[in-house]
Amino acid sequence: MPRYSPLTQLELDAIGYLEGFEVPCWKGPALPRPEDWAGLEEVIDTFNKLIARGQYLIQAKDGLSIEYTLRGITATAERFMLGTEDQVQQAALLRALLTNVEQFLRRLFPDKSHVDRIASAFSEFRGSVELRAAPASMTSPHAAPSPAAGDDYSAFTLESPDQFAMAWTTFQDLFRHGYPHVPGYVAALTDPEAATRQFWPMIRSTALPYNLFVLRKLTAATAVDYRTNFGTGWLSAYDDLLSAGNLYGIDMTVFSGLAPQKLSNNTVRFTPNSMALLTMDQAKNLTPIAVYIADPEDVNSAQTYTPKSPAWIYALIAVKTSMTVYGIWLGHVYTQHIVTAAMLMTALNELPSTNIIHQLLAPQSNYLVPFDLVLMLAWSFLSPPTSISDTGKFLTLCNAYSARHDFFSTDPANMLGTLNPEDFTDPAIDNERWNLYPNAQVVQKIWGMVAAYVNAVVDAGYADDGAVAGDKDLANWINAASKTGNVAGLPKMNSKAALKAVVTSVLYRITFHGMGRLRNVGAPDPPFAPNYPPCLQSTTIPDPSIALPTADLLKYLPNTGTLGGLVSFYYTFAYNAPYVPLVPYKGPEAELFYEQSKYPAANQALIDFRKGIESFIGYFQPDWVQTGQWPRNIEL
Repeated sequence: MPRYSPLTQLELDAIGYLEGFEVPCWKGPALPRPEDWAGLEEVIDTFNKLIARGQYLIQAKDGLSIEYTLRGITATAERFMLGTEDQVQQAALLRALLTNVEQFLRRLFPDKSHVDRIASAFSEFRGSVELRAAPASMTSPHAAPSPAAGDDYSAFTLESPDQFAMAWTTFQDLFRHGYPHVPGYVAALTDPEAATRQFWPMIRSTALPYNLFVLRKLTAATAVDYRTNFGTGWLSAYDDLLSAGNLYGIDMTVFSGLAPQKLSNNTVRFTPNSMALLTMDQAKNLTPIAVYIADPEDVNSAQTYTPKSPAWIYALIAVKTSMTVYGIWLGHVYTQHIVTAAMLMTALNELPSTNIIHQLLAPQSNYLVPFDLVLMLAWSFLSPPTSISDTGKFLTLCNAYSARHDFFSTDPANMLGTLNPEDFTDPAIDNERWNLYPNAQVVQKIWGMVAAYVNAVVDAGYADDGAVAGDKDLANWINAASKTGNVAGLPKMNSKAALKAVVTSVLYRITFHGMGRLRNVGAPDPPFAPNYPPCLQSTTIPDPSIALPTADLLKYLPNTGTLGGLVSFYYTFAYNAPYVPLVPYKGPEAELFYEQSKYPAANQALIDFRKGIESFIGYFQPDWVQTGQWPRNIEL
């Protein structure tokens, strides 16, 4: 097992220098990197696996075979979203990326034998790139004629809302699975009442990997920022709802100061700051009633919208855009990758292999640290198509977020802490709490399974609180995680309860991350981009009082190139088998982590945990039981 150390600010600055952007002073949890030969092998293996994953997507991408017509050109969805004969140039960009990564690794591993290994590996990578750089007409049966001069397929605005279905492949019947939903999705883009009605039901029951538990029940204190931003748009009716305990908010104003991404095809990817007010009626339905939208670089651009505003649909789409970008980078990458990697780095460094907590975490700690490093280095190649276009912007965003969130703040109980379960439960449906908020039910089910497993392992390894307090290795881990790992809010290891809380939170993040690989999680809702737009294609914030026809609204929504990036992002999760499945292929009783003669209860808890995941998959996705699709580790 390699040892790890945090990336220094100098090394972060070097990443920025190589990629051409400014890196801020990093204040969040440590960004680990391997520091020895085994660590270098991890990084090279990660690149090799990522390049191979692209090959596994060929079938799914060739399934984008349904034809559409845009600007008078008829071509398949694959050609509109993923390119034309210009793929050779795209491969050239990848070659430049490999050069930058190779240069950086030479800085991390300057020993000559390491440098030679790096050179050899990246020579192989370039050879693979050359093989994949053939024009589209040579690699796909769905190639379209070359576009006319001046046409750029990656910059086309869609011409009808139903065309967003082009992001569904026919592979594994995804298009057929999604098609019945099209009329409802289209209505949310053309009918303000439908858009209002569908807003909360979409958020409460889809896009789980984004960890979008951002709804808050407002109080007089927490409503202050909303009141300030809405200004004269704050109505007395909102005060009445606040007093009655029926006012809720979604605050997505974390993007302040972040500029839009400007692309070479003269388009932009923009994330607005937003706030939404929602009210709950007697039937426990949540309905958006007001929206605040602003350019993160210009607070004077702010506009407020209500359901009576002619541009109301735009406002709801803008909120969903900021929520999607928040979900990708903060709900997902920061919470599940960055914080988790800092905790695993210090655990693997400080806990000996004989420690039962090491035995619990180590089998599920592979791949994450090298992947996070590769993500920092290969941002343009790996990241989805948002306005967070480089590592510097990502670190800036995380700095702002980490200043207000400690280690435990993103545990499900804390994310849902302002909400009353009774307000999200209908006894007429069933006896389960939170049945009006399905995503909240899911995360709590997974948390419960993880907690039961961790509780049993800790009980097997530690007789009482004194045993935990006397374990110097545990103390060293938490001390290193707090100082070297810069993870805020960790407790002292003086009780079994404290140990269980920390380990449950770490293992929950790893386990929850894995469910994003299930088909029903990634489709059909998120790939239909207006449901979860990764960006807006214009920085103009429309006047709320002026009608925005559908044709004009579509100019704000993801264009063909953005859809192509989104498809590649989603399909990488859905159409690749995990390196190691959480439930072994030979069954839950195989590949046990603990010495049976010493910790039989821990092994039984592991078996029960795996069986619980199996059962959950069958409950959650009965039409496509993909037990082997849930990974043991955070792989990408």
